[in-house]
Amino acid sequence: MTIADALPIAGFAFIPWADRALSEEAQVLRRRFDEASEFSGSVTVGEPRRTAQEAIDAAYKAAQVDDWNGEGSARVEPSTYIYASQFLMLLPSTIPLPEITADTDGEILFEWDLGPRRVFSISVGRDGTLTFAGLFGYRKIHGTEHSCEALPVVISECFERLLFPSRH
Repeated sequence: MTIADALPIAGFAFIPWADRALSEEAQVLRRRFDEASEFSGSVTVGEPRRTAQEAIDAAYKAAQVDDWNGEGSARVEPSTYIYASQFLMLLPSTIPLPEITADTDGEILFEWDLGPRRVFSISVGRDGTLTFAGLFGYRKIHGTEHSCEALPVVISECFERLLFPSRH
């Protein structure tokens, strides 16, 4: 048994693109983190994430060729699919499921519409760029961030505005 096998790991999110380790211990840790992050024993946490991943899968499959919608749309690149799946893993389990679709520009779009003037969308690009826009009451925000190992602060703040409008 390696040291990694002996670690009591539970509840950590493993970010796959940050992993560059090659040792046997690293492989054990990678497996342990994967097991912990799947939440397979929890319907409350695991099922919504599986449902969202299935929506990403469906968006990718539906848009694998140019002009997939018959109106000149760009295909969704494999890298876009990977970045979208990684972005999903960064989302806290307390955030409601978004609507996930392929966008005509070849990006994968995450949209939250929680009612009048409570809308937020994030589009994941083929290079990991996160393009976002939100309407929170009478406040508007938009911008771009790059995918990284944690949810960008500005996007976390947008989720707070979306979910807790009375605080802002």
